Amino acid sequence: MKAFASICLLLVQQNAPAAPDTVIRSGEQAVLSAYKEMEEADRKGDGQMWFSLRDRKTQDTMDAALKDAIRKGGRSRPQVQYDPLAIRVSNNRAIVLGKVSDPAGGTTQYDAVLFVIEDGAWKVAREQWSEKSFDQFVLYALLEPADGAFLREGAPWKGIPYASVNTEIVRKEDMRWKIQATLDEFFVYVRFEAALPVPAPGAKVTPEIGRIGKTGGPPPPPPLRFKVAGPAPERAGGYSFSVSALVSSADSAGAKGKVTTRYSVTYSLYVKNASGDQVFESTLGDGSASSLLAVHDRFIDVKIPLGGLGVDAGSKPKVDLEEADSVLHVLPYHVEPFALQKQ
Repeated sequence: MKAFASICLLLVQQNAPAAPDTVIRSGEQAVLSAYKEMEEADRKGDGQMWFSLRDRKTQDTMDAALKDAIRKGGRSRPQVQYDPLAIRVSNNRAIVLGKVSDPAGGTTQYDAVLFVIEDGAWKVAREQWSEKSFDQFVLYALLEPADGAFLREGAPWKGIPYASVNTEIVRKEDMRWKIQATLDEFFVYVRFEAALPVPAPGAKVTPEIGRIGKTGGPPPPPPLRFKVAGPAPERAGGYSFSVSALVSSADSAGAKGKVTTRYSVTYSLYVKNASGDQVFESTLGDGSASSLLAVHDRFIDVKIPLGGLGVDAGSKPKVDLEEADSVLHVLPYHVEPFALQKQ
């Protein structure tokens, strides 16, 4: 039933205290049990069971027509299989990356399911579906760690060194973006600094430039690639990211039925793996929020979870950034840990 796969992704914050390792292990089993109950509801086409597995916020924000369609039940899929591929539990939040196969229908999909604890049980907060398997980066991008030392100190960018310009390619005065970066126990933080204020997320754009996809701001900052060394898994490193300013449009009808198109600025963060495949996207503006991307004044701030790069918390990795384009306008940049920069 299509309604079973129609819910969009939304992160929900929780308030339960952190659990010790033994509780986390038992928590993983409970989350996996809830995931298999999703399979049972799908096999039966049981709309009431489907609702019983969702949290209240999901149900409260659903369209009434969609609710009615699910309550009436739908086509059962007796042979469907929900196979968990990866799981992460953080306090009273969890995420499962899974594979959903229906031999009878000849279909295979992949899902990322966010769970929260509600009334003492794990409930589905939302789902995201894909035709391709999700990268392990998603485990940490959608279920972030707590704030690291850099954010707890108020993100003091003053004193963080800038990346050096490759003066053999470009003059310093011609560089549109300055780059800073640091890391703490949970994240790598990167700041792009423009010479002039950049358009704010959601800012209106005139139709003249909006129609041709222009935001009125500078060109996007250069894409950057991570190089990770040290006590980290083999998959660490090779990830790259970029930020782009885009124009979104929305049509509205006036009192006389005349349709007006409104143009506004959005920003998107894209993350790619070592093969160049996009594995994650986060959008800011036009009704969308992003916890990994912030834009204000002259700055674009990005934070990348170290866990998503394959780095364990506390492992003290060596992280370098290099421009991912073929022409290097900035020289390779060593990212100093925030704790060392404070000394």
